[in-house]
Amino acid sequence: MKTKYLPAFTLSLLSMTAFGVLQAAEQSTIKRSDGTEIHFYLSDAEPPGDVLLVLIQGSDCNSVYRNDRINNEFSLVLPGADVLTVEKYGIDSGLEWSDDPERRDCPDAYIENDSPEQRVMDYTQVIGELRKDREYKQTVLLGGSEGAVVANHLTVELDYIDATVSINGGGRRFIDDVLHSIASQALSDEEYHESSKGFLGFYNHILNREPFAMNVSGHGYRWWRSMFEIDQTALLSQIDTPVLLVQAGMDKNVSVELAVEQAKILSGDKPNITFRVYEELDHSFEKPDGTSGVEQVIEDIKLWLSRL
Repeated sequence: MKTKYLPAFTLSLLSMTAFGVLQAAEQSTIKRSDGTEIHFYLSDAEPPGDVLLVLIQGSDCNSVYRNDRINNEFSLVLPGADVLTVEKYGIDSGLEWSDDPERRDCPDAYIENDSPEQRVMDYTQVIGELRKDREYKQTVLLGGSEGAVVANHLTVELDYIDATVSINGGGRRFIDDVLHSIASQALSDEEYHESSKGFLGFYNHILNREPFAMNVSGHGYRWWRSMFEIDQTALLSQIDTPVLLVQAGMDKNVSVELAVEQAKILSGDKPNITFRVYEELDHSFEKPDGTSGVEQVIEDIKLWLSRL
């Protein structure tokens, strides 16, 4: 079965900011409770600061260390901050970059164990370890696509997150965003109905089966089950610290309409949540003419953070 789902959104870590220099990121490791290693990278601000920016990549099977956009753009949102990125289960910097969502060399350990919950546990462990030795006065999370969901979940779990930026995370339920993606690519109503019927069958199969070995669109059972069960609106409703929800208006990978609907639901009781739509940008923040609009998005996020 071949399915389109939330593609990876990429973030970044720039070596030079307007207010200081980031030292080159060094790979470090700590062990999970199962004995496997978590690989992570911390770029220290120079001069030393007391702010941590945590960047959370999307859903692709790639090393965050090799992601050019993660390593070249979005750290601009918080000048002077240390910048942290964390690899997913089974991945380290030795994995070559690939744009193929179903790459054949994706590690088996990743397929079997990766999920949003696993990533939340890994980030929690890494950030907790850093906080033992560093007195961070401010911790900010920024994630896109799947990373947005992980960022929201982390903010619920950790009581020391000061602000969260969630980019192109879609609406309440992942299943609705997938069906939207199918509809946006279908060439006819007949094709949509056939594809959506097949995917809904897959959805029900996952939710009604015990774990089993599988690889669909580069993900295993744990990932699919987790994504299907997450209620993003419920997560966001539990957050009381500032949250910026960023949504590209021409995004075809998630439902913009459902993202707007979610924001309206939350707006009544959650004044801490700001929602911003970029009408002419797609999921990767490209304009209709192919030029990038990511610089404006970065500047707007930077301004929002500076006013907190």
